[in-house]
Amino acid sequence: MPELPEVETVRRGLEQQVRGFVVARVEVLRARAIASPPLPELFCSALEGCTVQQWLRRGKYLMASLERDGAPAGHWGVHLRMTGQFLWMSTPAEPCRHTRVRIWNPQGQELRFVDMRS
Repeated sequence: MPELPEVETVRRGLEQQVRGFVVARVEVLRARAIASPPLPELFCSALEGCTVQQWLRRGKYLMASLERDGAPAGHWGVHLRMTGQFLWMSTPAEPCRHTRVRIWNPQGQELRFVDMRS
């Protein structure tokens, strides 16, 4: 399990790379990677159309502050678990077998959550 310094390093990387990221499309490849909302379809519709305004850390949780149409739209919470990581894909590529969630912006760039153990 990543310790606090590693989680903070991931937060800083996300803040630098995907702050202002507009979520155009979300695909959940493994439903059990999503804790809430309980259905992947609800998770996807909750994120689609949002803009990531800021990445925060609360303990070992990463929190993305979301905005929709200029108004606050809540937070997206992520726990890296034992082996979770985010990958930034600037060009299209097939997902590896451990890819759990794929999130695209309007330009076709992709943020992936990959976890070997979930």
